[in-house]
Amino acid sequence: MDIIRMDERHLEAAYELTQRLKWPHRREDWRQALALGEGVAAVDNGKLLGTTLFWRWGDYATLGLVIVADEARGKGLGKQLMQTAIAELAGHQLRLHATEMGKGLYEKLGFVATGCVVQHQSRELTPGERIAPLASQRLRLARHEELEELSALESRAHGLRRPELIASLYDSAERFLVLEERGEVAGFAALRRFGHGFAIGPIVCRDLPQAQVLVSELLSGLEGEFVRIDTDSESGLGDWLTTLGMVQVDAPVTMYKGATWQPQGIRAFGLMSQAMA
Repeated sequence: MDIIRMDERHLEAAYELTQRLKWPHRREDWRQALALGEGVAAVDNGKLLGTTLFWRWGDYATLGLVIVADEARGKGLGKQLMQTAIAELAGHQLRLHATEMGKGLYEKLGFVATGCVVQHQSRELTPGERIAPLASQRLRLARHEELEELSALESRAHGLRRPELIASLYDSAERFLVLEERGEVAGFAALRRFGHGFAIGPIVCRDLPQAQVLVSELLSGLEGEFVRIDTDSESGLGDWLTTLGMVQVDAPVTMYKGATWQPQGIRAFGLMSQAMA
């Protein structure tokens, strides 16, 4: 068994691993995740048996897509992959979202639970009451020249500095909306293809009413579509999503190894993904 750097040669086999687990990731989702980050792979005689991806976002890093094939479980492979990734990320504060199966391993590796993320989705979004912008607010598409400003705004929410991600969203998202409040940029959110249909995230703004305005606009026109949003359980957004027919289907645990981040006047109401956070 070799633990090696993951690259594009492994993407098809990685996609097949998630298919066997019934995870929703498309080939395109894997490709984007690896393009924005790095990964390690467990390979035995050319066969991919496990993966762990990680993303360096300034002082912080996130880890995800920690997978071990059924036939390789119980041999400590997940621990080896994680230890290799953690060693690569020396000097970073680390964050991940743990399944119930993985939580015990991460605790042994020094991660501490700090809360949880709730995954809300609708297989066929139903028409529902939406929240319109206030008179002081305006919604518009993001502009290329403000991407650095949007990245800095997002960093205030969770400490992750990710201009590459923001640029990728600008290029690939179905819609990338900015919310202005009295002429000033107050937040943003992106609608993108992911998994079985669409995902909304990141969602970054000051408060819940602003988040509802952004999400309402992005949900418009998606009736009948599969839509998913991952949000912190304490944000309050999940309760509102339930009233729209987007039910909670999962609640992975948020875990840190190192310092956590205190939001600086801005909050992340929606994740890019559970892996990339």
